[in-house]
Order: sequence, then C-alpha cells, then structure tokens
Amino acid sequence: MMFTLGGFTRGVEEGWPAEDTYRWIVCQLPRSFHGRSAAEQRAALAERVPLTGTKWDALLAAMVEHIAWLHGHERPAWVDERERFLDTTWVVADTPWTRLYSVIFAPAAFLRHGAIPDPRDLDARGGERFDWTPWP
Repeated sequence: MMFTLGGFTRGVEEGWPAEDTYRWIVCQLPRSFHGRSAAEQRAALAERVPLTGTKWDALLAAMVEHIAWLHGHERPAWVDERERFLDTTWVVADTPWTRLYSVIFAPAAFLRHGAIPDPRDLDARGGERFDWTPWP
C-alpha cells in the first residue's frame, strides 16, 4: 500500500476525538514517515494534502514541514498555503506550565504555522516505538 500524507486527515473527516486526531498527526505521522525510503518520502511530500477547514490543517502542515526538515527534504509548497496557518496561535497543552514549555521549545515549523504541540510528544527517533491505531 502506498504511503500518503492525505490519510492523516482521516481523524478529522471521521470525527475522532481531539486526543486521537492529535496523536495520529503528532505521533503516528512521523513514525510512519520515518519508516519509508527516501524516494517514498519525497513522493509523499509532493502530494498536496486536502484541507479540512479546521485547525488540524495547520498542525498537519507544521508536522509535515518539520519531518521534511528532519529528513533533509525541501519543504513542500502546499504547506505554505494561507489556510494552513492559524490567525491565533493554538497551544495544545492545557496547563500553564506545559503551555509555556511548549512555546519555549517548539520547533520552528510549529511556531510558523501557529499550531504548537507539546514538544515532549515529538520523538527524535521518528515517532512512537509501536504502531498505534485509534479505536473506531
């Protein structure tokens, strides 16, 4: 089966709980990307991911920009589309200390798009150690 970044909009399209959608984008996407060959990674980055009209568009674009940088690829042009940036910064964490930590240590792509995950969720190994599939 061909790897596609568009599949990471599935949680939004199917109405998953926010926690599952977040984990799918922030944890599973980098893990899945990391496991692909450089050619498969380039092919995935070249495909424009459809918009969902939600804040998840910004988080997904930021994550894709971040993993492209981590793997030595050019940033795909579609991540620069206006709809993939938030007008008001969204810090995912809900406690004051974690929110501050998130802003201080957020990688550049997330700051640029205005969608800031908890940086502790960004595993330098390329994602979670084990596959994760959300409950239907």
